[in-house]
Amino acid sequence: MNNKWRIIFTSLTASVMLAACGTSDADAEKDATDPAIEEPATPETDVEESTSTENEAEIETDAEEETSEVSMEDAVETASDEQDYSMMVLPGYKLTSEEPGRDTLYFEEDSETFMRIETMPKDDESYTFDELYTNMEELLTASSDGETPTEITEEANLPQADSITSVKGATVESTEGYFTGYVMEHEDKLVRVTVYAKEDNEHMKEFKQMAATIK
Repeated sequence: MNNKWRIIFTSLTASVMLAACGTSDADAEKDATDPAIEEPATPETDVEESTSTENEAEIETDAEEETSEVSMEDAVETASDEQDYSMMVLPGYKLTSEEPGRDTLYFEEDSETFMRIETMPKDDESYTFDELYTNMEELLTASSDGETPTEITEEANLPQADSITSVKGATVESTEGYFTGYVMEHEDKLVRVTVYAKEDNEHMKEFKQMAATIK
């Protein structure tokens, strides 16, 4: 601010202060006792309280969602009785050998919700990775009474682990429920898992996470 505007601003400020000082005490008392002058109303707090309640509800909901997230920290490493692999199994699930070369990991509260697991050594050469995936698509089609499977292209929807060098998956929906299959390639083996879930498609996240731990 230059000197000219500083002088003008200072003069105006001084004038306002002198005018304020010149106001009579009587006027001040009159203003203080005049019944026509109402006290300012107390601000309403309903809106603030409502907003606060909504924020608390959102925080509680977020906390519940975080609590319901699947945690593999509680999983226990379990070895297959019949095949050459082990995996992390969450509480509430059980791994059992169905027949040579085929195991079942099922949800204990509902054994019709399960994941079938098949592994084979890569040097066996009975299937290549692509052949095993094609065969899996055929299996999904047969399981869903002829419905065409859709390939899973989002990485987030596929099992992910450092030991998995390649992975492909497909899913199909039918009146029988949801069927999802993954083919995973490891350094020493090929793994195919097929998940059978009901119409609400529950437990898919858990099955996918456990499938990623097969080694």
